Amino acid sequence: MIHVEISLDNVLGDIVNSGYDIGIRMGKRVQNDMVAKQLGATQRRIVVAAPDYFRGRTEPKAIDDLLKHDCIRQRYSGGGRWFEWKFDADGQTVQIEVHGRLLFDEMKSVVDAAVQGQGIGFVFEDFAKQELAGGQLRRVLKQHSGMDDAFHLYYPHRTHMPGKLRAFIDFMTDANAA
Repeated sequence: MIHVEISLDNVLGDIVNSGYDIGIRMGKRVQNDMVAKQLGATQRRIVVAAPDYFRGRTEPKAIDDLLKHDCIRQRYSGGGRWFEWKFDADGQTVQIEVHGRLLFDEMKSVVDAAVQGQGIGFVFEDFAKQELAGGQLRRVLKQHSGMDDAFHLYYPHRTHMPGKLRAFIDFMTDANAA
């Protein structure tokens, strides 16, 4: 029997010392004794907001226009660094330091706050697909997006891997093929 315990945070911690066999994180940078295996495609960040947010406000037409808006910020867990609002614009990377009254350490909360009309979010397109399709959110600055890394499974390098762990890695890899 396989037992699954899930802990959701975005702290770049030591899974082994925390008692876990495997983790999922953005990017493939891991300690030397760990293996990283890509899950799915590179993530694209997009700017989103609820249609109601723009009642009485002008929709941004350029990246700098975001400075005039209430943007929903995100940071890594535990008071860590901010997620950067970086865009690919005409072959160049443009970074902007947005402002806003709401701050979360989990992206789905950013999506939920944007749906409620609390501001403009910068989220993975895949995280907001349902809300975009249902009209609760709309894409803003469609000509600009940001590319992030892909999610990766990471686990200790072992000569003899337990069969249950190998089965889980194979399942996750197959279910998230790029």
